[in-house]
Amino acid sequence: MKLQDLKNAVSNIEIDEAMQGEILQNVLERTKEDNAGSSRRKANRQNVSRFPRVAATVAGVLLAVGIIGIPVRALVSSLVQERMEEIPEEEHQEMVEMLDSQEVGADSYIREYTKEERDRMSELYAQYQQGVFPKGELPQVDSVEEAEKLELCYLTTNSSFYLPDRDLTDEELLQLIDFEVKRNYALKKRYEEEYADEIAAKEQAEKEQIAQIVDEGGITEEEAVVEAQKWLEKIYGITGEGLELNHYLCDFEGYYSGESNLYMVNWSQQSQNYYYFYISSIDGSLAEMHYSGGGMVETIRIDVTPDEMKEKLPGLKDAAVSFMTEKLGVDVTTYAESYVNYYIYDGVKTGSAAEFVFVDGNGEGYMVQYIWNGTLSAVSRIYDNEAYLQGRAEQAESRMKFEEEKGESVQIENIIVGLDEL
Repeated sequence: MKLQDLKNAVSNIEIDEAMQGEILQNVLERTKEDNAGSSRRKANRQNVSRFPRVAATVAGVLLAVGIIGIPVRALVSSLVQERMEEIPEEEHQEMVEMLDSQEVGADSYIREYTKEERDRMSELYAQYQQGVFPKGELPQVDSVEEAEKLELCYLTTNSSFYLPDRDLTDEELLQLIDFEVKRNYALKKRYEEEYADEIAAKEQAEKEQIAQIVDEGGITEEEAVVEAQKWLEKIYGITGEGLELNHYLCDFEGYYSGESNLYMVNWSQQSQNYYYFYISSIDGSLAEMHYSGGGMVETIRIDVTPDEMKEKLPGLKDAAVSFMTEKLGVDVTTYAESYVNYYIYDGVKTGSAAEFVFVDGNGEGYMVQYIWNGTLSAVSRIYDNEAYLQGRAEQAESRMKFEEEKGESVQIENIIVGLDEL
């Protein structure tokens, strides 16, 4: 997982390079080279330059799921692009200055969206891309007193969204969508202006690297997109139509994988669903996949006791085996070793996610991760099971130290159980 990905994990949650804590140090060291970014990789990304905003909670959220879908946004609709370009420059600047002044690390909401609202937001976002824009603007206020007088508004001082007790109307949902797009665009524009030379240099280096990959028998970026779309349709039954598409070559060894040059291909739907695929530049195979969806963060945060997790593990195991068989076409029942890996906090609650690992006789295999309610959140090739276990142990140690320093609940036990014991 790279720093630019961490900065955008879980929608509006962000960390910055100055964030202390051993828990992220190894990630920071591995990703210094990528911080210059490319226009596709970082300039299109949400909140790329909001470095003053730091959240200690982001580490807990990210590590609670181990691997999580990482939002990357791009303005693929010419109608939306035109709308953003019509906004006066001073309005863009005011938006960026407001975000830079905030000392919170994530957006907050007075209440969660209902499932019906999330479903309608998904539909409206597709319409928004086709030019269906709100008639009005999301109200912005600077004090709690003002915010409490309104049914729907954005409190600028701490990035809080005030939502009414009733269901949101389509107009109100469109205003929320429009506000987030404008915010992302303002940050993207600022980044492109500040790092124009670095962006150009990175893009040229990427083109040369892809040319070398192809000369050596690898696949092109366009071919990687085709392969990723096949997986998107096979796993989720969707084509990506109506979603934002983004892709690039990344120097990324993968969370557990051994290959260094992978194509990142992702489809996203603002504030709703994010589908990430890492495709091998050598043969086009799937190296890793990540997903996060609407309400997933709230679901992860729900306390699940160790006993409750134990009750869920057999069903999650069946889901993991079924996924490997039906979606990836791999009969993991013949593998030499299989186990589940999860952790608990202070004996009171679990990390709310379980990683099912299947290893063949050569120490290679797959990791399939589910959060506690049965949502598939990640899949990854494992090229060295011992390295995987060592990496997870190091993460656990770093996580514990980080949480102790922050005075949060501390993970005290990492559980590894053979699947035949479930």
